[in-house]
Amino acid sequence: MSKTDRHDQIVVSIYDAALDPGKWPVLLTEIAHYTGAVGAMIFEVETPQDRPHLLASHFSDTYNAELVHGYLAQHNDLEIADQAIFARHSRATDDIELIPDSVLAASEAELLARPNQKTMMRYGIRYRCGALLNKDQLFHDRFSMQFGSDAAEDLPLRLARASRLLPHIAKALSIGRPIQAVQKRHQAVLNALDKLDVGFCVLDNRMNVIVDNEEFRRQADESGVYRTTPRGQLSFRSEGDLGRARALMSGVTGHGRFGARPRKEAVEAEHKGQTAASEALCIDISPLNKANEMGSGPIDGYLLMSTDTSRSYRLEMQCLATLFELSEAESAVLELMAEGKTNKQIAEQRGRSLDTINTQVKSILSKASCENRTQAIRMATNISSGFLVRD
Repeated sequence: MSKTDRHDQIVVSIYDAALDPGKWPVLLTEIAHYTGAVGAMIFEVETPQDRPHLLASHFSDTYNAELVHGYLAQHNDLEIADQAIFARHSRATDDIELIPDSVLAASEAELLARPNQKTMMRYGIRYRCGALLNKDQLFHDRFSMQFGSDAAEDLPLRLARASRLLPHIAKALSIGRPIQAVQKRHQAVLNALDKLDVGFCVLDNRMNVIVDNEEFRRQADESGVYRTTPRGQLSFRSEGDLGRARALMSGVTGHGRFGARPRKEAVEAEHKGQTAASEALCIDISPLNKANEMGSGPIDGYLLMSTDTSRSYRLEMQCLATLFELSEAESAVLELMAEGKTNKQIAEQRGRSLDTINTQVKSILSKASCENRTQAIRMATNISSGFLVRD
């Protein structure tokens, strides 16, 4: 198998993990082998009682779980400090950059003398690197790779190979977040899909609908953006929307173009007969090869999730205000945007001029690196886990 074929095969497997997070350990081991690494890890920085610690959500299945958790507990403070340095060196653009551990110390001797480095070297790890996979919410979706001493001569080449995979990992984690949220609350995903406040649909390669949920069907009826034909095939109202959707269904090359902000790849489609920016669907599409939860073996199709920005979503406003340095007024405006209100309606409710609200909305979009309201609501609900139906 050529390197290109293996790369593409790994990318497809990455998107399968969006629907089945249990695949990550084996997949991370495969990614490590492909890039010449000892192992790889996806983790988050949690901050209970203002004392941050690392939570390894997924790591290579060749790693001993007890050793991983023991290492993170033993060296938590050093690792938190290291992660802050990795994050600081990550560029402010959408691109994902793997930062080598050489940034952690002034010299190699100083790096090798650090307690956490000594522990890693006992297990054959000489080099490591870190990356931000989510630049909307910096504490989520951190990525780390570990390398042995054999990487001394060609580490940049190995990092470059790994970097080609990172935008796909970032997108799979982003689109899979609603699935993980519902899995934590319910045992079987299929029986709980109607608990999602986002449209969910699995398609085969002919765009036949295999599985969908109640919100997907509601959006089809009320938005007019898409529908399921009598033969069970997904159809889009607009040729333009269909073309954008097909571009994401033409293989793996159409994915991973926006690095750590994959929401920018989504298809944005206005409701039928509407011109208001607040009434639109934000449709995420990713490839899907196998879906064990569907009980149907190989699918060779796509996973589609659609957020209706005209609906009302719960937002974690304190978190969002901190992340994007929103003023009190901007926070209030964003909360009303998440209720599906237009700028005019927000101006009336807040007793402000339309020009003032327009200015505040533009400021919110700029601070959150969003091009429009649809992207902003998609981003805010993903951060707030606002895609679960209220119990």
